[in-house]
Amino acid sequence: MKSSPQAVTMNSGARPSVRMEEVARHAGVSPATVSRVLNDRGKCSAKTRERVLAAIRDLGYVANAAARSLAQGRTGSLGFLLPTVGTEFMSSFLQVVASAATEEGYDLLIALRSESSLRRMLGRHNTDGVLIFGAAMGESSLRRVAAEGFPALLVYRTPPPGVSLPSIVIDNEAGVREAVDHLIQVHGRRRIAFLRGPAGNEDAGRREEAYRATLVRHGIPFDPGLCRGALGAEEARAATVALIREQAALDGVLGWCDAASIGAMDALRSEGRCVPADVSVVGFDDIGPARHLDPALTTVRPPTELVGRLAVRELVRLIQNGAAEPQARLPVELIVRRSCGCSR
Repeated sequence: MKSSPQAVTMNSGARPSVRMEEVARHAGVSPATVSRVLNDRGKCSAKTRERVLAAIRDLGYVANAAARSLAQGRTGSLGFLLPTVGTEFMSSFLQVVASAATEEGYDLLIALRSESSLRRMLGRHNTDGVLIFGAAMGESSLRRVAAEGFPALLVYRTPPPGVSLPSIVIDNEAGVREAVDHLIQVHGRRRIAFLRGPAGNEDAGRREEAYRATLVRHGIPFDPGLCRGALGAEEARAATVALIREQAALDGVLGWCDAASIGAMDALRSEGRCVPADVSVVGFDDIGPARHLDPALTTVRPPTELVGRLAVRELVRLIQNGAAEPQARLPVELIVRRSCGCSR
């Protein structure tokens, strides 16, 4: 049975000046691990827990969380600002971030984009730092956060010019290039439609740019008529129906996200087109339902779990040490299934 942090007995010579970082060095662990032991939150082996408790006793660390948090301006909470929570991708990503925050010894405060959310998130007595997803915060607010020096990390977005904020992004361009190359070189598709994402979404914009550039590289002129807006499955379904009725030669569809591609597949079936015999379909994100469709969806898989865990880890580093990696750009992978025309 693991010991409760309240059961730690402090010696009479306790030195209030001892810091958590000293305990961590003495125990040979990270400050986050010490925090997990003190707050009895997150995963920690019994051996590591005993080592931390021994270091606390040896150094006479005063485990008064409330007093130390007040003195250091720490809350034990991370903020996570989102543009929406209503998508399959966002739901799974949120679970990863929440789990990683718990393992680091932090609570997670989640809010949607609004001015009141910004004020709550950025208060030094509300959260210790904040993760900002995509376009959840406007450029002027990002500049203010950077100027104030509040610990913040961008996820799936690079900072605006002249703004120094760490960020974690994925290689959207490489993923789309590989997907379009596959449709052209392996399946001979040349009339490939693109279902674009929302304006202002950096991932969506980069995917569209890569789609256009890859067509041109193969000697296929970009046709604006084959590029339609589709934020989700319903919009994609309507856009694809319109495309089918206007573009008799349509032979491929690339969705900016899996939800758009799933909507396109539904529309193709309803309009009497066979996937993949008549039209190849490829998505992006590899959400849970993608592999269970008939045919299963060929898609670009980002390292979603790694992005979430790395984001939390780097934000905690920024809070505790005042520094984080300026930018991480993570690779993606084309997952070939049957919707493109492959037999796998």
